[in-house]
Amino acid sequence: MSGPLASLKGEIKTDTASRQAYSRDASIFEVMPQGVIAPKDADDLKLLVSMATKLAVQGRATSFTARNGGTCMSGGSLTQGWVLDMSAHFNQLHKVDEYHKRLRVSGGVMHRDIEKATHPKGLYFAPYTSSHDICGIGGMIGNNASGEKSLQHGPTSQNIDRLKVVVSDGNEYEFGPLTKRQLGVKLKQPGFEGDLYRGVVKMLDDNKHLIATHHPKTIKNAAGYALWELWNEDRTVFNMARLFIGSQGTLGITTEAELKLVSIPKFSRMIVTPISDIHSLTPVVTMALKHKPASCETFDHFTYNLAKKYYPSDAKRAKIANGKQLVVLTIFESDDREELERTSNAAWAELSGVGFDTFGIDEPSVIESFLLIRRKSTAMLLEHPHGTYHAQAFLEDSIVPLEHYSDFLIKLETILRAYDMTYTYAGHIGAGSIRLIPLVDMARPDSPARIMELETRVNDLVLHYHGSISVDHNDGLIRTPFLTRQYGEHMVTLFEQIKNLFDPFHIFNPGKKVFGSYDYALKHIARETKQ
Repeated sequence: MSGPLASLKGEIKTDTASRQAYSRDASIFEVMPQGVIAPKDADDLKLLVSMATKLAVQGRATSFTARNGGTCMSGGSLTQGWVLDMSAHFNQLHKVDEYHKRLRVSGGVMHRDIEKATHPKGLYFAPYTSSHDICGIGGMIGNNASGEKSLQHGPTSQNIDRLKVVVSDGNEYEFGPLTKRQLGVKLKQPGFEGDLYRGVVKMLDDNKHLIATHHPKTIKNAAGYALWELWNEDRTVFNMARLFIGSQGTLGITTEAELKLVSIPKFSRMIVTPISDIHSLTPVVTMALKHKPASCETFDHFTYNLAKKYYPSDAKRAKIANGKQLVVLTIFESDDREELERTSNAAWAELSGVGFDTFGIDEPSVIESFLLIRRKSTAMLLEHPHGTYHAQAFLEDSIVPLEHYSDFLIKLETILRAYDMTYTYAGHIGAGSIRLIPLVDMARPDSPARIMELETRVNDLVLHYHGSISVDHNDGLIRTPFLTRQYGEHMVTLFEQIKNLFDPFHIFNPGKKVFGSYDYALKHIARETKQ
């Protein structure tokens, strides 16, 4: 990649050590990239995309996969093409707009830096992921990430209105909410941007019934392209930015985003409900949700025992969890102390009234200790030595409507027993999302095949109960091969048409969302843990 790149301002690395460093993310996969580029600015991205398009016309395929924090658990940031390290230079934050509660940031900004800018203003970015201290905004946009606050505030797609994106014609465009009149102007304008609007609107109009009836009705979903979210409910506002959010960088490269911020509540209280039987999980959560909490989380006894080792002070403060199979953490927030006490006390009374031991926690340090253990559940398991058994994150992103959750868990446990695996539960249970992390004996020659077989069986079970195979971590290498199972062939054909409309030469992160394969995923499962 010399010659045409003489004017590139960013850095290019093709040495073995750099390539190996970007061959892994937080997933179970390993894919060696061609090299790593740290673009300096949008002009660098335009240059790279224009060059790739010219090469594609000549029959020389080149692809780019944007990467931020490397925390993707689906293999979304892995590629045999070129990795674009967006965190190196795309890290500008504009001034916080306190009045409108908005913040513009570059696509490579880390979430922790957003917190540093917004918290002193009494504001925060609501899709508060468990990895908020190490993840980046570009990855959150790509995956449509969400966390413990999403029960109240929704995923990333509900907290961003506008994006700037470099697309396959080599230009940067801003996408945001448009009235019907504004959309009409876009539909009439010449050029590639107009082609995108015309192509997408026609697809939505021609396939209105299919799109309306063939997507999961779960609280959250990150599988496929969110065609059903481009129009608002009464079809008065159209927003193409919604298509890029959750697209895992397959339609273009996000250079800037306008974040919606929310106020940090003045008061909070946690209701902790320890349970000894996993089948009590559904009734506890169902009762808690009736009282409109801000969040509802869970972790299990294995996670708590790991916390005793890695976070002993926090485990001591969270001693209510000791000896219990699971704890449900229900958090109520308000700027009105009386309202907080009224709602949290009502939840406590209902849970206690049917026989569940339930505790009200007001001490901020104790609340934070419970939340830290929940947030670190996956990280602790990945760090913990188990001999030839490695924690493998491949079942960690499913969601099932709560009304089906008890039946789902019974059948899920039957499947897991057949594979003789130790596993942990943790997750955003208020949305019906559970993080299931099994320990897999990677010394077995058939371990990759067993992983993909188990992935298939669990996905089929999730879909049987009208769930989604992806909630926060997206499709990546692990779930792309199963999208036809979730959506059917006709919807996946629409996804392929979207990809070809925006990215006709497959420059952007190929093999994710569409055109991925089971065999490719199987072949690239890493046999050793990440060092």
